[in-house]
Amino acid sequence: MAEYNYEKVAMDACAEMEGHMCWPVDWFKEDLPLENKDGSALDSAVEKMVNQSTHIPRLLQNFAKRQTQEPLELPRPDPPAKLSVLVFSDSFGLCKGMFENAPEGRISQKKVVENCLSLTQEDVAKLFAESKKGWDLVVFAAGCDAPRSNAVPDVIEQSSAVSRLYFWLLAEAQRADNVKGIFVLVRGCFAEDKKTHSKAGLGITMGSTLFGMSNSARMELEGVPIHFCDTEYFVQEGDSNLYARLASELFRVNTFGHVDVRILNSGRYVQRRINSTPYEAAAKAFPMPPEGVIAISGGNGALGLVMGNWLLDKAAEQGVTGFSIQFLSRSMKISDQNLQQWQTIQSKAAKLNIPVEQARMDMSSQEGIDNFLRGVDGKLAGFIHSAGVLQDSMLMNLNWDKFETVFESKHYAALYLHDGLERFSNPLLRFLWLFSSTSVYGNMGQINYSGSNAFLDALTRHRNAKGRICMAVQWGAWGDVGMASTMSDAMRLRTMNSPMPYFTNPEGLAGLEKGLSTGLPYFSVFKFNPHVMLQTVQGADHPNMCHYRNFYCEVVPTPMAPTLDRHHLYTVFRMGRGPQSKNPNAVATCKQAYINPAAAQNDREWGEDFRQW
Repeated sequence: MAEYNYEKVAMDACAEMEGHMCWPVDWFKEDLPLENKDGSALDSAVEKMVNQSTHIPRLLQNFAKRQTQEPLELPRPDPPAKLSVLVFSDSFGLCKGMFENAPEGRISQKKVVENCLSLTQEDVAKLFAESKKGWDLVVFAAGCDAPRSNAVPDVIEQSSAVSRLYFWLLAEAQRADNVKGIFVLVRGCFAEDKKTHSKAGLGITMGSTLFGMSNSARMELEGVPIHFCDTEYFVQEGDSNLYARLASELFRVNTFGHVDVRILNSGRYVQRRINSTPYEAAAKAFPMPPEGVIAISGGNGALGLVMGNWLLDKAAEQGVTGFSIQFLSRSMKISDQNLQQWQTIQSKAAKLNIPVEQARMDMSSQEGIDNFLRGVDGKLAGFIHSAGVLQDSMLMNLNWDKFETVFESKHYAALYLHDGLERFSNPLLRFLWLFSSTSVYGNMGQINYSGSNAFLDALTRHRNAKGRICMAVQWGAWGDVGMASTMSDAMRLRTMNSPMPYFTNPEGLAGLEKGLSTGLPYFSVFKFNPHVMLQTVQGADHPNMCHYRNFYCEVVPTPMAPTLDRHHLYTVFRMGRGPQSKNPNAVATCKQAYINPAAAQNDREWGEDFRQW
């Protein structure tokens, strides 16, 4: 059997990345054994994978011995070091159950802080200073607690308190410079099922900001691995198996910080970036509404105007002209930079006989949203929430005011809109799009923005699970509009040579249409620079580097581990299993929830004729 030819695999992947613009994520089942006292559970799993069959997978041939030789035996690891642990505990009992089922002999000192949302920034600083040698491990489970009620004001209050406390924690971890790992535990954050969301209510979104914040924090806390773990929203009391698997994620040294995981009753799942092509089998259409009002928040901004222009093109393409478009903003002022776009929209709309206008709306309060919904009088046909404010700052210079400014324009506004749509009937509503960002998966200097966009994605999952219309588009970097259009030649060249360069308006809109065809509640639209991207996944010296390469491994192949050193064992295990997005037997939660049912429905309705269309 031919050996693994990384160069050929990489070049094939480059060809698939080239020009493709839609990149969802999915959660693939990847069970691992429970961690044991001596910390060798993954070592044993890799040994078994290599030795279990005379048929040796290509990716493992470099490590496996031939049949005439002795089976592979990895050296036993040194006893794992005992850790000092600082715990920001939940009131639900997850932390308690997790530590009760932890591998024996792993903890030297443990400080558990309860009712931690009442802490001040000074309290957090004192807690970090309590251990003279520093805390080896910080566990943050405050995002597991539910708000007082599912009313939007209570959800905002609790989510804000959780995000603020985590921000303080990250800032102290950076200052202390001796924290060896941060473990973030949430519950139900990525749940998709109707039963869980209906029973939990809007409070299920509570820990969602922590996902985006953690991904961006990894880029600034380079020496501190962050392990994000989501679990069941409802955990049965005394479920020692689930608690033991959570404890394994906390104490398994050679996977800590390498992946984002979900520990569910059905197994362990890891998140991967994937190509949208197989998910386009859902073949969802986007028919323009024949009547009503389409509204675009941030309607005087570049992205809002791009969307308005695209909607008019779709209307012309489909021959639909019975609706109007309101471009919403506080000021209703069009900048000189965007004036030509607005004039093009006006001209195009006049030819189609579609009314368009710049209209005033304030999304910073529930009252502002309610007034808008009263004004459209039940005739809202579509809403695009493209408004947003950037307050970028490195962690050392970040303050809570910059969080609040971003949150108010992004997910607070979306929550007000969600609440209003629950109370004001709009039977014509065809679509609700919340414009998120690829910063959800990490962007330097955007811990606040990443967190807010992650909440938008969680709200989208919640609305979909409850049968409400909603979709989140995680946009990458637009190149023809906004700040990018006025960038200096030198800066633009540097950006275009990055792993994910700017894309043109036609490229971005093509990615949007690909995403629409999947029917997924959220997906990313961005452009790869394939050969540059390949270079970014070569390093594996630290868990945060491994996290990056593992997240992208389904679309950006990584080289095989150079050795069987314990630091590389997860890479050996992952690559021995092979690409999961191309494995018909792989269990993928989003594909099971959205794509497979839609594709089956298409087959029932259209059969082979549909494929020919």
